[in-house]
Amino acid sequence: MGSGNIWLSILLPVYNVEPYLAECIHSIIQQTGSDLGIEVIIVDDCSTDGSRSLADGLCEQFPKQLRLVGHDQNTGVSATRNRLIDEARGEYIWFIDPDDYVLDGAISELRAIVMRCDPDLILCDYRKNRFWKRRTFYGPKKRLSSDKGKLVRGVFKSRKMYCWVKISRRTLWLNDLRFPEGRVFEDVATTPWLLLRSSTYYYNPKALVHYRKRAGSIMDSVRRRPDVFDVAKHEDLARALRGYQDDLRKCFGARAPSVDYYVADFCAKEFTKSAARMMRARRLDGSATALPATMTELYLLWEACSPISFKQLMVHYLKRGRLVRHFILRYFLSSISISARWRVAPTPSPRLR
Repeated sequence: MGSGNIWLSILLPVYNVEPYLAECIHSIIQQTGSDLGIEVIIVDDCSTDGSRSLADGLCEQFPKQLRLVGHDQNTGVSATRNRLIDEARGEYIWFIDPDDYVLDGAISELRAIVMRCDPDLILCDYRKNRFWKRRTFYGPKKRLSSDKGKLVRGVFKSRKMYCWVKISRRTLWLNDLRFPEGRVFEDVATTPWLLLRSSTYYYNPKALVHYRKRAGSIMDSVRRRPDVFDVAKHEDLARALRGYQDDLRKCFGARAPSVDYYVADFCAKEFTKSAARMMRARRLDGSATALPATMTELYLLWEACSPISFKQLMVHYLKRGRLVRHFILRYFLSSISISARWRVAPTPSPRLR
């Protein structure tokens, strides 16, 4: 099968997901039928459970649809996704986490959109259970759009950066757009730039993926121990958007106040969530787990990513009637001393690296 005939590459980064892998792959295979224009690529990142042998068996069962690649050593999800991009041959790529699964009719929905509109980016919703659909975009529905401001604003407003609800043209990832290896929250470090590269997009307000909340995930490790604050992971998140405000200016100039607002709102809310976890951990373990210097550093990292200052954002909150957000941000900023708040970012101590 020539690469020119492949319209969709479905990409699965696999590591220790044996209980879920078969269900995920079957949810895809049962929808592909005789369509040889779809490839499913699995990269096993040196799983220590039975994921690799299970993947081998599935590839023997479905040799025309599945292709398995194995790593020689564990490299992490970012490096695995980057390898998947390099292996893909389809016009479009769709990352699926193998502990989730694709809902019935999803691939035919995608095919219809691609055939009718040929967008650079397709956005969809997802489910967490049978009845609860999560919205991932606030903007134009069921039509091709080229308004990039609405695209950026709509995704940041939803706060759903997940790459598995965004099916993108593979050429958008060429050259320098890659997941940051060795860091967590890799979706936040890629999706915002993917939006800026997309000239056209289509939002299908239908759930195409069922998301499974799994023990051992990155967010689970952040939330599982309320008495422990993982500084490194929160700093990774705070650095994920570094430089994005500069690229916003290159794309929109100084004429995108609503885009600036929602990007700044995203940054501020992530800061206050981190600060709340920090204060809760300090209260529960009764030690100096969360030092004020750490909160100051997170504040400086997040505000450096924001296109407008948090002080300006608080004014916008008042104008928009967002009183709760105004006072939450005000509360956490007041927890940082005024002198520390406006000084140059401190050099991290060895404990914070």
